[in-house]
Amino acid sequence: MDRRIRRRTFLTATGALATAAAVGDLAYATPAAADPASTDGYVDVQLLNITDLHGYLQPTTPSQGSVITGAGGVQVTVGGVGYMATHLKRLREGRRNSIFFSSGDNFSGWPFEVDAHANEPTVEALNAMGLQFSTVGNHELDQSVSFLIDHMEKGAPYPVNGRDDNFVDSTGHRFRGADFRFYTANIVDAKSGRTILPPYNIEYVDAGNGKQLPIAFIHLTLVGTEVGSTSYQPGLRSLSDLEQANTLAAQLKKQGVHAIVINIHDGGVAGNDYNAGTNPSGPVFQLAAKASPDIAAIVTGHWHCRFNMMVPDPNGVPRPVVEAGNHGSLINEITLKLDPRTGEVVRELTTSTNHANTRDVPVDPEVQGIADYWTAQGRTRYATKLTTITGDFTRTPNASGESTMGNLAADFAYWDANQNRDGRADLALIAVKPVSGSVALTGDLKYAKGTGANDADGTVLFGEAWNAFGYGNPVLTVTLPGTQLHAAFEAQWVAQADGSEKFAPFAVSGNVTYTYDTSRPIGQRVDPAGILIDGTPLDTGRNYRVAALAYTLIGGDGNTVFAGFTDPVRNDRDHEGFIKYLRAHPVLSPSKLGRATPAT
Repeated sequence: MDRRIRRRTFLTATGALATAAAVGDLAYATPAAADPASTDGYVDVQLLNITDLHGYLQPTTPSQGSVITGAGGVQVTVGGVGYMATHLKRLREGRRNSIFFSSGDNFSGWPFEVDAHANEPTVEALNAMGLQFSTVGNHELDQSVSFLIDHMEKGAPYPVNGRDDNFVDSTGHRFRGADFRFYTANIVDAKSGRTILPPYNIEYVDAGNGKQLPIAFIHLTLVGTEVGSTSYQPGLRSLSDLEQANTLAAQLKKQGVHAIVINIHDGGVAGNDYNAGTNPSGPVFQLAAKASPDIAAIVTGHWHCRFNMMVPDPNGVPRPVVEAGNHGSLINEITLKLDPRTGEVVRELTTSTNHANTRDVPVDPEVQGIADYWTAQGRTRYATKLTTITGDFTRTPNASGESTMGNLAADFAYWDANQNRDGRADLALIAVKPVSGSVALTGDLKYAKGTGANDADGTVLFGEAWNAFGYGNPVLTVTLPGTQLHAAFEAQWVAQADGSEKFAPFAVSGNVTYTYDTSRPIGQRVDPAGILIDGTPLDTGRNYRVAALAYTLIGGDGNTVFAGFTDPVRNDRDHEGFIKYLRAHPVLSPSKLGRATPAT
């Protein structure tokens, strides 16, 4: 096949001929507006989509993506569900058939007031805005399948974190769950092979004269979600998104559904203009080139990118491939024209626009009230007393890379794993200064009182603890051969390309001590006999159960020494588990340093 860039002619959304650059068999163009006079007699359907809200209910800051670029490099300021609700109402006005949905990652974000309230604030806001359904994003699985279905969807009390869920919402009611449903066609139970949720949903639109027409939405989740650092779920596996899409599209067509949309939590990148697209790349564009021509549009997420394009299907007919950014920056609007007799999409009349969620409109008082309520609740929760400490826990390391805060984190991970019968561990490791990537130790716990409400000398507040450790990762317990565990201790010293070395120490749980000798070559600095676990030297001939954060174990922080671990068991997520640990220890004293010592 000739893979050179060539020119290709095809129909735009107006039905006029246009030319666009193509790579291989793909051609791209920005959607154009349809001629209203050409739409007489068709059934109009408005699809409104958001993606990757991540719980950002309040207007975002520039560092959170509040400034986006449009045509001609013009920048606009966006974000905030109060503004979004107003824009949604205006877009829906006068539309008989309007469907509002999400491409996933609605919650499990980073605003404290949302994250520390089990993401319930986001569900309340989305309920108020009338969200109808959502794809399962990878972050929808940051807790567990049961948490998503039983708690987030159905509102059932979820007992794992005890008092850390089922909060009183802005209306004075306990959390009642989502008014919308979640779907995924390619995340399945590893044993049964069944999808954890329904693979698609069918919505019916009013065609007039008492007739309704079906539109199906096939939902796809990021492949590999089950082994992602935050969403690590040992009991799940993912199927091919393309195979599932094509199989389901064929089944739906046989059932008489002739309008089909892919809603996928995986995307790509296509330039800076939020309402156009250039130089597209990424998995969704590969999927778009091969996905069934019976699919009329592909709505994406996950990449936190903004593009709005027409991409030819395998038959050369353009269809929208869009992504609506993140953190409430955009609302995508696709207008489909359906043949009132057959329900088929008149593809040449399809239009798509990414609307900026600008702040030049009045906020919706109800939805903004929800956001403001939870912001106030966040301040109250932050100031809640959690435990008492007798001295400072700081990240300041000694020459061996050991710190009181690092030791506390490792002790937590060991304790947390051993609360779980299946997760019991022989020891725990926490990367305190990783080779690269994010750092789990994000703050200190100081004895001296701070300036916040309810603080006092020796008091640790809920928010102080939440912000001191973790990045939304589960503690995993895995099996490592003794030789590999020894290699992990050696991997704390990393040779650099310029001949220098980097020290990337692990904090170890309190039942472990070891000695090291930096006068020896890298890879030969820790004698296995000098690693004592519960007072017994490490045995390179046996297996060990090791507790650590998923991010470290899968190599997210640049250390690949744990590759090939087996028998993973998921324990608590770092934030909630650390809070639980501090509650279980009403008085904590900094440990003496000396778990790692240089050879004499």
